[in-house]
Amino acid sequence: MTTDTATRAAEMLTTAWRDGSQIAELPGDLHPASRDAAYNIQDEMARLLGWEVVGWKMGMTSAPTQRQFGADAPLPGRLFREVMYEAPATVAAGGLTKPIVEPEFAVRLSAGLPPRDAAYTRDEVAAATAAIHLAIEIASYRVAMPEVVPLRIVADNGGSAGCVIGPEVADWRSVDFLTVPVALHIDGALAAPGLTGNARIDPVDVTAWLANDLSARGIGLTAGAYVLTGSATAPTRMDVGSEVVARFEGLGEVRLRFTE
Repeated sequence: MTTDTATRAAEMLTTAWRDGSQIAELPGDLHPASRDAAYNIQDEMARLLGWEVVGWKMGMTSAPTQRQFGADAPLPGRLFREVMYEAPATVAAGGLTKPIVEPEFAVRLSAGLPPRDAAYTRDEVAAATAAIHLAIEIASYRVAMPEVVPLRIVADNGGSAGCVIGPEVADWRSVDFLTVPVALHIDGALAAPGLTGNARIDPVDVTAWLANDLSARGIGLTAGAYVLTGSATAPTRMDVGSEVVARFEGLGEVRLRFTE
């Protein structure tokens, strides 16, 4: 994919995000055929938006999910301050197309992880972690997808449309994030139970993968950055006017309401 085609694809995606619209399909020559091509579109989309990057989101972090949808690795996207909210949050849904909510653990860094030749270890990433927060990711695709296409999701900023950051997890180093029961409730009813087993991935491990993937691209994680580390339930559609509560047993909850 040339710089020109990456820019054309990014322009279409950026316009759709700003308008709250959805593209039926990217023209054939604008489809990313490789992860590098998808990253190029995402990078250009971020430049065109001109928003402040405050972290990253990760999708398809577990091996079973990657196998299910034909991905070869997790799907990263940028988090922007302009669409980051503090729980409990009320978010206007007018700029979103078929929004999806995902309860997640969000790593917050106390130290930067700049690009370097050597790979970052889990211990280094844990040492650079200030806290782990409860969170909800808000996803919304700028391109209609009758079927999941991982590279197109990467190009479309990982499908991210925002996030809600909730409370810190107390004494996070003693928590087994792989087994914490999580449940998603919408308007008081259970909408999605928590994922279990190898569908759950440790937040620090996910952040280490991201740090190394970014490093290979010449991008660093900055001190204070957040990393959303993948959904702990099945991603779930949410309607305008509804309230979602993500409950993390023994740790707390995060609330989000969508308005017109």
